[in-house]
Amino acid sequence: MNSVVDQVRQLGFRTLGGIERLGQFLFFTGQLVAAMVRPPWRFRRLVEETWLLGVLSLLVVAISGLAVGMVLGLQGYNTLVRFGAEGALGTVVGLSLIREL
Repeated sequence: MNSVVDQVRQLGFRTLGGIERLGQFLFFTGQLVAAMVRPPWRFRRLVEETWLLGVLSLLVVAISGLAVGMVLGLQGYNTLVRFGAEGALGTVVGLSLIREL
């Protein structure tokens, strides 16, 4: 009987902890929304950050795309050669990279 009471107590503690974390998240979300609509609006900073995060990431995306493309090409060639469809390798690798990235 004691174990049933302990299980109910643990369930209550977990439930209260989850409600507390949900409250903290909602409080944070409210502060975030309030900060977004309150001046000063920094559109120039937004454009700068977008450029920094977007344009300057192209090198990383290109290098990882190259590495993944080489692996896909190697594995795809071994599969396509069995069916005599080596000519479709470029299309397969291109579509796979577009879908992956």
